[in-house]
Amino acid sequence: MSSFYVVFDLYGTLVDWVSSVSGFIEKFISRSGVEEFFKCDLEVVSSINYRPYKEILRECLSRIALKHGVVLSSDLIEAFILQFAKSPLYPDVVYGVKQLRNRGFSVGILSNTDKDLLKITLCGVEDIFDFTITAEDVRAYKPRREAFTRAYSILGITPLEVIHASAYPQYDLQPASELGARTVLLDRGYGCKWYVSVSSLIDLVDVLEELV
Repeated sequence: MSSFYVVFDLYGTLVDWVSSVSGFIEKFISRSGVEEFFKCDLEVVSSINYRPYKEILRECLSRIALKHGVVLSSDLIEAFILQFAKSPLYPDVVYGVKQLRNRGFSVGILSNTDKDLLKITLCGVEDIFDFTITAEDVRAYKPRREAFTRAYSILGITPLEVIHASAYPQYDLQPASELGARTVLLDRGYGCKWYVSVSSLIDLVDVLEELV
């Protein structure tokens, strides 16, 4: 049995929030608002003290709508939050996670979200993970270091026992690496670069054998 914990980012890494969020914003606000939303998300979670992620989703959507002269109803905002929560799994996730667990790794999630939203996202597949930790649990958002150190404390481990996999260097890989965790970019086509990179969870299984 491996003593290593594989910690995944969720949105953008295991589920395709980019398609969900982009499709909604393009339909109801503006195509040019898509990039503005993702910039807003990173800016807000990097700079604030903890508050529910639903509030951040509302804030960023409202900022974009205001800029483009769109009036948002409460129903439309709630629809956006549910659209985000229902982002679909990438096709390699279920099989890849099962293979990692078969190799003896403890596999789970550290996500910038609320517990109730994560439940919606992982409905039907939550049991394939050994643990799920949200910003609501640790009262902090990635890329803040407290999000990582508090998650490791919950798990009773140190960064040296962690392999952090994410599609985002800025949210996950840079801070996790600075704390001493091993890090791998799961390339979902966002144009990001990292020292160790794989194109799917299936490839990650083989790479981790070399990393540990």
